[in-house]
Amino acid sequence: MPASPSSNALDLSALPAPDTLAAQDFEAILGDVIADLQARWPQFDTPVDSDPAVKLLQVVAWRELLTRHAIDDAARSTMLAYARGGNLDQIGALLGVSRRTLTLATATEPAIMESDDELRARIQLAPEALPHAGVTGGFYRSRALAIAPALKDVAAINRGGGRVDIILLGRDGDGDVPGDIVADVAAAFAEDDAVQLTDVVSVRGATIVPYDAEVRLTIARGPDPALVRQQAERAVRAYALRRHAIGRVVYAQQLAAVASVGGVEHASCTLADIAPGDAGAAWLRDLIITVDRP
Repeated sequence: MPASPSSNALDLSALPAPDTLAAQDFEAILGDVIADLQARWPQFDTPVDSDPAVKLLQVVAWRELLTRHAIDDAARSTMLAYARGGNLDQIGALLGVSRRTLTLATATEPAIMESDDELRARIQLAPEALPHAGVTGGFYRSRALAIAPALKDVAAINRGGGRVDIILLGRDGDGDVPGDIVADVAAAFAEDDAVQLTDVVSVRGATIVPYDAEVRLTIARGPDPALVRQQAERAVRAYALRRHAIGRVVYAQQLAAVASVGGVEHASCTLADIAPGDAGAAWLRDLIITVDRP
C-alpha cells in the first residue's frame, strides 16, 4: 500500500469571497440617494455637481460606502479564512485553541507570538481533535503542534498496515528538529487516548534536503541592477520559505517566475525541481542571482 498523508486540510485561500453586502460602489450609492430624494422632493429633478444639495448627497453617499465597508469587514472578521488578531483568537477559543508563545518576553523585548496564519491552520485542525470514533491525521498533526511551539510543520503519513509516521519540521534554520523535541512529541503519543488503538505510531524529524539555486536575470536599460537583484532575491527567498514544508516540491519555473520583479525582461533558473519526498523538506541554502543587460 503506498504511503499517503493521513489528512488534507481544505485550502481556505481557494474559497470564494463571501457574499455580504451588495453595491460597494460610490456612484451606485449616490444614484440611489439622489433617486430617493427625488421621490420625496419632485422639484429636485435636475441635479448638477455644483449644486450644494448634491455636495451634501455626495457626503451622505460616501459615508454610507464607508459604513458598508465597515459592516463587510466586521462580517468577514468572524470567518476563519479572514479573521486576524484578536478576532482570530476568539474563534480559536471556541475550539480550545490559543495562540502559542514562541519566545517569552524579557525585560527589554516583548514576547514573540504565533502568527495569524499558523494559528489559523491549527484552528482548522482543531475539530479533528474532538472526541469521536476514530483518530485522524489532522488529530496527530494538531496534537504535535500544540505540544511543541518550536515546530513549523507536522505531517502524519499512513504507511499502511496500521503504521503511521509523524514527521516533524522545526521553525529555526533548515528545520532540523532537536532530539528532545522529537522525544517530547513521541511521549505525547504514548498515551492510550492519543492514538488509534490499531495504529503503530513513530515520530521523527523531517529529512532536510538542502539545495542551491542560481537565477539569471536579464533587465532593460534603466533600472538599477543592484536594486533589481535585491528585490529578486527577496522574492525568491520568500517563495523558498513558503515551500519549506514537509512534502512540498520546489519548482524551478516558479523560482524564475517570482524573480521576475519590476524591470526584469527574462529570468531563468538552472535548478531542477526539488522533490523532497513525503517525509522531507527542501531548504534553500545558497542563492546566486546574476543580472545581465541585453
